[in-house]
Amino acid sequence: MRKVLIAIIVIVVILIAAFVRISASRQKAMQREEATAALPVEVLPVSKGRVVSTCEVLGTVVADKTAPVFPETMGRVTKILVKEGTYVAKNANLMAIRNETIGFEYEEGVIKSPISGNIAAINVDIGSMVTPQTLAATIVDYATVKVEFNIAEVNIGCITRSRKVDIAIDGMSENFNAHISEVSPVIDPMTRTVAVKAVVSNPKKLLRPGMTARVNILLGEKEDALVVPKDALLDDHLFVVGDSTAERRDVVVGLIGDKNVEILKGLAEGERVVVIGQQRLAGGEKVNPILRGQF
Repeated sequence: MRKVLIAIIVIVVILIAAFVRISASRQKAMQREEATAALPVEVLPVSKGRVVSTCEVLGTVVADKTAPVFPETMGRVTKILVKEGTYVAKNANLMAIRNETIGFEYEEGVIKSPISGNIAAINVDIGSMVTPQTLAATIVDYATVKVEFNIAEVNIGCITRSRKVDIAIDGMSENFNAHISEVSPVIDPMTRTVAVKAVVSNPKKLLRPGMTARVNILLGEKEDALVVPKDALLDDHLFVVGDSTAERRDVVVGLIGDKNVEILKGLAEGERVVVIGQQRLAGGEKVNPILRGQF
């Protein structure tokens, strides 16, 4: 009985050893197959095209003119003749007041609008006592508006007076054309940015003071440049596929656009660059190139 048990143990040990050896051989074979298998990558031929570089920053819409309204004399408000939001002409009557100063007869007077525009706020009520220091109302003229924004110091060269920019408002399908009217000569030492203002014609008064605007600025543009997709570039190099082999290629970059990158040296038109899968490459690997748009 003891001899039988020993025999069984020996057989089990032999089987386990054989199984381990076979598994190890299969694993090595799989590793060799993986090492020699071609990696699938997506490629795109190098071509000439347009490179556009833009910058989008957030700005704030402000009225072209804002006028606080102060009474000329002391008195008590007896009537408010306008409502918030309504349009008034310059010198229009806004409120009626009565002088109740002791020692003087009651005198009726009015508070007039200093400019033409819309009533942005009425800050007093009927019965309120006002003085020449009391802010009674605020009037804004926003038939023309300004968009105030800041641009990074490195992009100062792209901002000049009268240069055109595009203005977009979230929730509005219409974009607005604007031109730079003011550029601060001072750089903010904390943010390293420059304050800029752009003027927008607003006859329909769609743009309202206080709105957040998206300002799109053209930083650079080139036509008929040798371009590759921006995603193909890895620092200062990319990968080119010749005869199913990935080749690392150092390149000299020109204008970096929003989608494409200009290549000055290192590539020729028609060469196939890897646009997806290049992160797995080091150079010299066998690859299976798939042309973008083929599937």
